[in-house]
Amino acid sequence: MLRDALQHTIETAVAALVREGRLPAAVADAPVEISDTKSPEHGDYACNLAMVAAKRAGMNPRALGEALKEALSGEDERSPIAAVEVAGPGFLNLRLKPEAIAAYVPQVIEKGDAFGQIENPDPQRINVEFVSVNPNGPITIGSGRGAAFGSALCNVLQAAGNVVHREYYINDGVNSEQMRQFAVSVEALSKGLPVPERGYKGEYVQDVADQVKASGIPEDADVPWYQQASQDLMIERQRGDLDAFGVHFDTWFSEQSLHNQGIVADRIAHLKGTGVADEEPYRTKLKLGKGGVVEETTREEQVTDEDDVAGEGTTLWLRSTKFGDDMDRVLRRRDGRLTYIASDVSYHEDKLTRPEGATKMITILGPDHHGYIGRLTAVVAALLRGPEDSPEANAAALATAKEKLEVVIYQLVRFLKDGKPAPMRKRDGNIYELRDLIDELGKSLNPDGTPDERRTTGRDVARFFYLMRSHDTTMDFDIDLATQQSDENPVFYAQYAHARICSVIRKASETQPSSVGEADYALLTHPRETALVKKVLDLPWEVGRVAKDYGVHRLANYAVELARSYHHFYDACRVIQPEQPELTKARLALCEATAVALRAVFALLGVSAPERLERRELAPE
Repeated sequence: MLRDALQHTIETAVAALVREGRLPAAVADAPVEISDTKSPEHGDYACNLAMVAAKRAGMNPRALGEALKEALSGEDERSPIAAVEVAGPGFLNLRLKPEAIAAYVPQVIEKGDAFGQIENPDPQRINVEFVSVNPNGPITIGSGRGAAFGSALCNVLQAAGNVVHREYYINDGVNSEQMRQFAVSVEALSKGLPVPERGYKGEYVQDVADQVKASGIPEDADVPWYQQASQDLMIERQRGDLDAFGVHFDTWFSEQSLHNQGIVADRIAHLKGTGVADEEPYRTKLKLGKGGVVEETTREEQVTDEDDVAGEGTTLWLRSTKFGDDMDRVLRRRDGRLTYIASDVSYHEDKLTRPEGATKMITILGPDHHGYIGRLTAVVAALLRGPEDSPEANAAALATAKEKLEVVIYQLVRFLKDGKPAPMRKRDGNIYELRDLIDELGKSLNPDGTPDERRTTGRDVARFFYLMRSHDTTMDFDIDLATQQSDENPVFYAQYAHARICSVIRKASETQPSSVGEADYALLTHPRETALVKKVLDLPWEVGRVAKDYGVHRLANYAVELARSYHHFYDACRVIQPEQPELTKARLALCEATAVALRAVFALLGVSAPERLERRELAPE
């Protein structure tokens, strides 16, 4: 909003200088970036256009800055700019008219729930796959970070004008050794037998076994039957855990469905037909340097590894090294069993060719999946390449695949208690589930609440803490801080700003009728008022940034910064002043606009916006 208006004002000034012959036309194509100044004393915003476009203009950056300053310092009353200063080597420091900033307040209120959403002239259909843990265990606290990040990213991409499809991929292939071991474990426990050596242990496995037994076990039940029954119960449990965490999917896609329909076999035949898959008895490996440059190529004759156990047949290889992967991958083992990557081929084609087929795919994976970036990209490239087998055709397919698919890796989360690493496992050795974290936080923070209220509290705090740090860095989750109801706890600090606004508006409604449209916004000239309006107006800009680089953590930071701006405003500018009714109207409108922005950013983060909230260490109004 405001930054867009400033960008347009500067672009208009540049266009005028070009028309007058004072600048070459190439300057008009230079990007205009509006940034914050290092300190309020330098103005409201800064622009580095003079430095970016100096070479195009054939001018010294400071000289270009002076020309831009002159063009921006005209007598146009419609311009939001009050003064321009050329600083340092050519930065433009922009000081705005307070009334021009305040004039945006009613626009925010008018947008309401749509505030923060941005227009997109070229929307994409984006398929986002995330969480997707095997149906042989519950959603853990490690996967909780991916769930929070993936769902928030989907919200942002949608707010940025895209059509977003949220997808969960169920790894339920009957050939999965992991799922077979899970089924064998459940069978053993349901019969009162010990779990096999390689089987699954834990409280949740016993829970599944008890449910399977209670539902009735057919006399002819075999391992495939136990696999289907146990994974169905596990998926139901995963759905419940994710629902409690505020994470919902448009599609739960079954891997096995691809095999049942014969799609996997058809795709493998297609890959063999185009020459990107074959049964030649060797594997190529590449040593890749920076930028994917091949430093060394080695060829291994028929190998036996975790992907290719011994058997009577021949291995079928995907020649993924043709598409930038560091080694060829096994599609079919020598014993005839297909690998996960065989299903991946069909699955990604399905994403691209559905009636609502994706124009872009984003796959979010955990910290132990870096190797999947190259192999999944190679899978898509292999699908896209035609029958021509040449370096040029392979490179073109790989380039398109990188446009179509993006694999995003989120890093580990470490839990801290008393300032020290806290192994998040139960005393009996069972894994610590996401539901355990939600319950623990909810009971600590809202002990007198109903089960639903405690669940909401636990969900809010867990999601906010997961999202406070960039997904691509290891983060510390401080349990002690998360269970504080004080200004130190960032989620409560942000939520309390919204509750405080609601309290002010309730109090004002007793004596001050709502009259936002009649307010004189030019009265909002106090520096704290101006700072608050600017922060409110930054939300659409932040949404645009996050939609490009996936830095969802900046929205959590924005929520805290917006709350801080509001608390500073509240402390310096008394809102309800019976002796100044016009100023009261304007400040109430600013409160309402701030509440709109807080609700919008909370919605993007998947956090609630409480209208009442008591704080143990914050004095009441």
